[in-house]
Amino acid sequence: MTQTQEQKREALERFLHRFFGPGNGVWPDLDPNYRYKDRTLPFVESLRRGDDAPVVLPRVYTDRDRFVVYVIAREPGERAKTAELIRAFAGPTYVAYDEQVGIQPAWLDPDDPVEQAIHDFAGDRTTFRLETGRTLDHRRNLAGALELMQRTQARRPPRLWRVAKPIGRLLAEFDASLSAGAEAASDVVLDHLAAAGGITAANLANLRIKRLDRLGRSEEILQFPELPDAIRQDPPVPVKEAILNGVYAALEEPLAEDDLSAARARLEERGRFVPALLDTDAGKLGTQAVTVLLMAATILEDLPALRRLVEAVQSECRIGELPSLIWEDAQRVLAESDGATGPPAAAEPVPQVAEDDASEAFPTIDSWPTFLAAVAAGNREGQSAVEQRSWTAWSPPAAHDAALAGFLDGLENQAAEEAWRAVGAFIDAVGYVAPAGLTAHAFIRNAVAFDRFGPGDLAVLQALAEIALRAAPSAQNYAELLDEIGAYRSRWVSPERAAIALDFVDRLFLAACPDPEARAKLAYDLLEPLWRHQGRLNEADLAFAKRLSRELGVDFSWQDRVGSEGERELSLSDLPPMKVLLYSLDDAVLARCVEEIKQLAPAVDAAKASDHVGSAQLRQKARSADLVVIATRCAKHAATGFITQHARTEHIHYADGSGSASMLRAAVTGLRSAAVGR
Repeated sequence: MTQTQEQKREALERFLHRFFGPGNGVWPDLDPNYRYKDRTLPFVESLRRGDDAPVVLPRVYTDRDRFVVYVIAREPGERAKTAELIRAFAGPTYVAYDEQVGIQPAWLDPDDPVEQAIHDFAGDRTTFRLETGRTLDHRRNLAGALELMQRTQARRPPRLWRVAKPIGRLLAEFDASLSAGAEAASDVVLDHLAAAGGITAANLANLRIKRLDRLGRSEEILQFPELPDAIRQDPPVPVKEAILNGVYAALEEPLAEDDLSAARARLEERGRFVPALLDTDAGKLGTQAVTVLLMAATILEDLPALRRLVEAVQSECRIGELPSLIWEDAQRVLAESDGATGPPAAAEPVPQVAEDDASEAFPTIDSWPTFLAAVAAGNREGQSAVEQRSWTAWSPPAAHDAALAGFLDGLENQAAEEAWRAVGAFIDAVGYVAPAGLTAHAFIRNAVAFDRFGPGDLAVLQALAEIALRAAPSAQNYAELLDEIGAYRSRWVSPERAAIALDFVDRLFLAACPDPEARAKLAYDLLEPLWRHQGRLNEADLAFAKRLSRELGVDFSWQDRVGSEGERELSLSDLPPMKVLLYSLDDAVLARCVEEIKQLAPAVDAAKASDHVGSAQLRQKARSADLVVIATRCAKHAATGFITQHARTEHIHYADGSGSASMLRAAVTGLRSAAVGR
């Protein structure tokens, strides 16, 4: 046995003794004389043998009546495969989970000695925490199913796990699901990309950084292991902005207190990567990122960079967006430099690329029409515009709505498939302001034509439908839109995907209705499968389905309570007093979610927020919340990062969509999790 193997064996034994140490009563200290060790021994032996199967380790909490089983993927790239194995062998029979978002890895508690041991052994986001009913039979059944999973997987011949979808489509799904707020779906797509190969480690790291930025997890960006390598590879502007946003989170508090010296000290402490980003085009960055660059250029007295930044801010009339003390400090350094050295030297001419060096001729991409044409043609400049978010500097899609819709509808199959790469950018660009309804409708026709009905696709469809309905379509367009949404409902409406179906129905209620008959028909078509299988709905989905049925006049007889599958969970009406903060840019969604929480869980105090930037009031709400629920679609990083930075709870959940039902489901899941942790 080599020294390396010996070290691995010793590390494994240290992990096992930590796992079965304080906090875990299932096999105390791996005592060889423990009378119940045979129940756990097969899982430990599988790990020691190094079987080609996920690690399975049970736990009985020593301070409360709680049993969980941890399933650990062998490699981060095998998370999607591991989730599928859990679903296949344990599934909804022994493990309760949300079919819409699938079985997701757990966020491990650093204050829990058992979970910290897992983290040190396996790293972040490779572990699934599974729970079942409280009876001994429930626990034995779950353990037996997972033992069978291990044995079956270990006996199979080795095989390569590859995803059938091409990389381009997976990248499009990632961008689209991220823009539509499908947090869980975007994570699953990342796993598929890692498993599929064909994408460099640097590009995969860029995608992970973008996702963390969208979730407002600034601290995780700065601690990301691949961050130094990502910066050395000169990443796209959105990735650079995500890194700068992460640094800004560390400066936010002293800047709010006008403490320049403390802010500078924080930047020097947390911003070691910022000097490598000073050449980033400030015109494509948000206020937080520009603030960090201005501070860094001022501290380093990098006059060329400082002048470029100042000129960019002045030319775009953004001075008022910046903290006054940062702008004044930059002006001071420039004034002192100009006074000491005379006028600045003329900038060196930028070398021009000869026409012969251009790989292909294509019109300059400077608007949505030229952008969509380039993407549909598979032009690399179009792909670059997607990655660099060049569209942030253009007139919004609404300015070209009819032309864009006509262009999309006229594409042949291959070009239409390529054009879907732009749907995430489109959703981001429209946001919650001027809708481009015709273009959104054209993208919906594209989705239906190409059978885009996966979890992430459905969140995108819901976002597109919201944009199209908000644009006040004519009665004819309204009826056509609703007919297209409902035409293939049998492929995706089910109790496991109830939240997304309810999001669609909820949007019908919130939007103006030029054709009541078409609205009633779609509401009936989407609610009817849920009504037929209402015994499989969870408490939140059942309550919201009843509400929508009543509001839209769809006459179904709903049961009063959830069926037996929900009885293993604590009733929402019995939840203890807690405070929950709901964040979304859609005020109507927030209001409806708050109303439902008050009905379902009277002891819970639900607060809502839709701020675009941090504020004292938002800070107080975040700090006092026992649970935070965030809808990330088109969310403002200045607010989401602010919330996650100031939240004192570990219970931060993300809605897998942007509708009322998605947010309510995330809130209910989070409330139960927070209640169990008490």
